[in-house]
Amino acid sequence: MVGEWQASIAPPQMADWVTIAACLVAAAMSMRAAARGTSAAFERHFWQFAAGLLVLLAINELLDLHTLITIAGRTHAKAFGWYGAHRAAQYAFVIALSGVAAMAGLAILWLTRRADHAVRLAVVGFAFIGLFALLRAASFHHLDDFLGGRTFRIDWSSVPEMVGIGIVASAAAIYPRTPDMDAS
Repeated sequence: MVGEWQASIAPPQMADWVTIAACLVAAAMSMRAAARGTSAAFERHFWQFAAGLLVLLAINELLDLHTLITIAGRTHAKAFGWYGAHRAAQYAFVIALSGVAAMAGLAILWLTRRADHAVRLAVVGFAFIGLFALLRAASFHHLDDFLGGRTFRIDWSSVPEMVGIGIVASAAAIYPRTPDMDAS
């Protein structure tokens, strides 16, 4: 099982390294937002959580962990004789994951209803990243064909993820300083 997976970017592509760098820059910007933020503990914790999540995304991109999970699932399905029904299991997984994501999204929107607009914008960025990850988890071949292909020498597979990361980074950049910090 693990023989099919390599703990590295395989094959190395510039888009992967750019995505990793973008995640790490956005994580640093999120930590900066947490440090300069208001006295609201929730917002400070939100930005710290955002930074941690972005670091985890960078690690996943570097180690290709989502491929390892896919290989493990395929191996399990073959070993226990239900690989022939893997599409139905995949469909049920995506539906369940979509439901959980929708409920989590609504909960997060409710929790951030009084937060600064930059926090809510970051939530939109993470929702964009999450939607893209959900679509990839569904393994829609049409999406894979489009995103995996190259048009005009652009690797489209990282564009949706980069947009979400960019939204989070932009939100961290516009997050306001405390009034005491602006006076100094």
